[in-house]
This record gives sequence, structure tokens and C-alpha cells, in this order.
Amino acid sequence: MLEDLGGFLLEHVLSFLSPIDYSQLCLTSHVLYLQTSDFLLHQANTIGRDLQIKLFFEENQSLLLPRERQLYEHFLSVITQNPDVTYQKLPVYHAILDLITDSEDVRRVSIITSHMFSYLGDTDHVFVKNNEELGRDVVFLKEISWLMFCTNLPKFCAEVYPASYQIRLHLQIRDDVVWKGDKPMVVRLLKCKSHELVRHNFIHPSVWRDVSQGKHVDLSYNNYNDKNLKIVATDTPSWFFLVIDNVSVVEGDELYFTIDDRQNVFWKSGKSWDFLEIIRLK
Repeated sequence: MLEDLGGFLLEHVLSFLSPIDYSQLCLTSHVLYLQTSDFLLHQANTIGRDLQIKLFFEENQSLLLPRERQLYEHFLSVITQNPDVTYQKLPVYHAILDLITDSEDVRRVSIITSHMFSYLGDTDHVFVKNNEELGRDVVFLKEISWLMFCTNLPKFCAEVYPASYQIRLHLQIRDDVVWKGDKPMVVRLLKCKSHELVRHNFIHPSVWRDVSQGKHVDLSYNNYNDKNLKIVATDTPSWFFLVIDNVSVVEGDELYFTIDDRQNVFWKSGKSWDFLEIIRLK
């Protein structure tokens, strides 16, 4: 009987059925109802994962990290050479899933598109420059006395709708970083329409030198910041993520992100900025 088939054989048989066949099969016995339901749930999850991977690379193709680009190119090479292969049997498929396992969707926007970026385009201060490790243009800081920029977060649809998010700024902190002063840099996340403050954090200037030297950094800033602000190293030397965790959006709106360091009028140098990303968490 069909009920007595092993898992692999049963899945093979079920893969040939139509939606009407599934509904009729479920009516024949409680066991087949459970087995068919499990099969359909597994298929739906598989399709969802495949779509998630497709969207991630389509939406962020120009802003992939080196490790992401390497995996994606290997994946495309394998499925081009073996068009009939089952994706789920490929180690590279699971390696890609591991990269985006905690996210529902990821969108990135280049910092080059920022508005209100201090002196951007001035070759004596801040300008667009190709970065060999990433293989694309980034915003390169030569030197500047005060800094501010504002970037609208990319939207998943008409607006950033209610959900839990993580915001990450991909930046380079070079070995020659100089960031003097005793007043903190301000990191803000706001709603565009209402200008309501979603997140407000401070980073002391000494943090950047400590990060460049591989030291442990304390972002608490006199206990003002919460534990949802952190700096995380990436696979690319000297490149990091400034992470804002657990951003809850209750009402749909467009968000924007600002960096404001106008209080310390000392010369600053040794940074580059690549992209800002918003991750909708599962």
C-alpha cells in the first residue's frame, strides 16, 4: 500500500501528483493525510528558501561581499554545468543559506547615493574611489574636520512595514585611522515622514583606533547605549559592520540613517564607507 512506502519512495510518488490529487489523497486515510501534509510543507519551505536566495542576489548583486560573490559564482557554475541537479543536494546551496539564515529579506544601498554627505566629491577630503578587495567604488575619506551624512534605507515595497529589523553599516577602518576628540559621534535612525527618533546612540572617538588595532571595544558610552549597538569584523581585513540590532517598526514608514560628528573639529582620516543594509528578521 502507498502508506507503507518509505519516505524517499513516497516523496517520489507525491512529486508527480497535481493539487487536486493531493486533496483527494488526503481524504483516503489519516496516515496519508499526515504524510502528504508533511510533503507539501517541505515543498513550500524549499520553494521559499529558493526564492529567498534568488531575491537576495538579484537585489544586492552590485553590493555583494567577497564571500557572497564567491559562493554565488560557484553556485551558478554548478547549476550551469548540471541543469537538472537538485539544489538542496549541493553543499554550496547550504553555504549560501547559512549566510542569510536569520533573515527574511535583505536590501542594501550604496553610501555613494547618500545626501547631505560632508564634502563628498572634494578630492582633498571625501571622494569616490575603487576598492580592490570589494571590487567596486566606495566613499573614501582622505581627511575632514567634521563629518555628517544621511542615507535613506532601502524599502521592501512602498514603505518599511511593521516587523523587526537589523541595520548594518559596512565600513572600513584603516590602520592609519585618526579620530581625535572627546565628544561622541551620534548615530541616529529616524522615520522620514514623522521624523520620529527610532534609535539614538553615541560612539566615542577612541573606539575607531581600538577597532583598527583589534582591541575589544566598549560601546556603552557612560551606560547610555544599549547592547543593541555593536561593531563586528567581516571576512575582509579592515572592513566591519556597525550593527544596530532589534529595531522594531510598529507602523509602516520610510527610515533614514544619519552619522553626525560635527562636535569634534579635529582632522579625521582613515575610513571608507560601502553600503547600508536593512535586514528583515525572521
